[in-house]
Amino acid sequence: MSGQTTIIRDFERGDIDGVARLFQLTFRGASKGKVSPSVSLNACLEQSFFQHPWADPGISSKVVVGEGGHVSGFIGVLPARLEIDGRSITAAFAGSMMVENPKADPLAGARLLRAFLAGPQDISLTETANSTALGMWQKLGHPLDPGYSFNWMKVLRPVSTGMQLMERSLPVARVLRPLGRIADRAVSVIRPPSFTGGEARRLEFRDVTMQEFGNALLSLKDAYAMRPAWDDGTLGWFLDQAEQKRNLGYPEWRVAHGPDGRPVAAYAYFAKMGGIGWVLQAVSLPARAADLVDDLFAHAHAYGCASVRGAAHPWLIPSLMQKRAIFMGRAFYVAHARDKSLLEPIKAGQALISGLAGESWMRLIGDRFDD
Repeated sequence: MSGQTTIIRDFERGDIDGVARLFQLTFRGASKGKVSPSVSLNACLEQSFFQHPWADPGISSKVVVGEGGHVSGFIGVLPARLEIDGRSITAAFAGSMMVENPKADPLAGARLLRAFLAGPQDISLTETANSTALGMWQKLGHPLDPGYSFNWMKVLRPVSTGMQLMERSLPVARVLRPLGRIADRAVSVIRPPSFTGGEARRLEFRDVTMQEFGNALLSLKDAYAMRPAWDDGTLGWFLDQAEQKRNLGYPEWRVAHGPDGRPVAAYAYFAKMGGIGWVLQAVSLPARAADLVDDLFAHAHAYGCASVRGAAHPWLIPSLMQKRAIFMGRAFYVAHARDKSLLEPIKAGQALISGLAGESWMRLIGDRFDD
């Protein structure tokens, strides 16, 4: 389909079937002509983009549409409300960029990105750019932010982790999982794991309900110079969406309180026995980051995870480095604002703008949609 015969416009409810089809082709490996309708995927698109608690008519996802209304491209745009220095600002996150046939319409992705950046938001963000999308941002003069672009992994059971990574390119390798578990047990006997360096743990984390975890986030978010303008209702909506992402495992909610009873650190991750645990959100007071990392690694190991991984938060990086986490590039973070002062908290690593505060609550990242 030639780029000259297509237009870019706002995403409408009538486009959901077309975008769902494009999602299955792009991210689920479906073949053209063999895309099966998914009620749950359509419902997810409806919820994420049309029932969002911060929905703004001026901040909309975009579609590339050709003759007959055929949807051949999409960029998901998520509105957000942030606070900085007592000021409320509008933000928008861009993700889930999809183009059906880039060779036929090579500029479609760049046109979608420009349409997003032309929106009325005060600050434009993405935490899920792949290498192709990053190249488009960079050509427009917007470099990645290194502090928020790191991804990390802590290997807890080395052989099982190797098996998990092997299965991604060789699915038949899953039959070797029992051998991996046996080998890891032998390693743990020879060298028992330790996550605190022999020091007594200074903070006691405990399992909490999703609602209690949300209350802790509402308290701890104020420790960051730039933060989401959550309240009970909006944060509850994001948590409800994230909790359904069963493809990543079972959500674990953990909070530590100080002597005065106030929360000082909290994290949530999806745990999977024998698999890779995925961190959804981590927040803490500055002096408590090391305690959070210690408890996360110990809890994931006790659960039976082969390893645990997540997107980087700048305030966690020193503690992750000390605990010998592995850093890699997997998804890239980019921020753009006409008022450059809005970027200062991000450059300083003092912005809470990822995870639940970014795009990672979305069910498009980590849900199944099997029906």
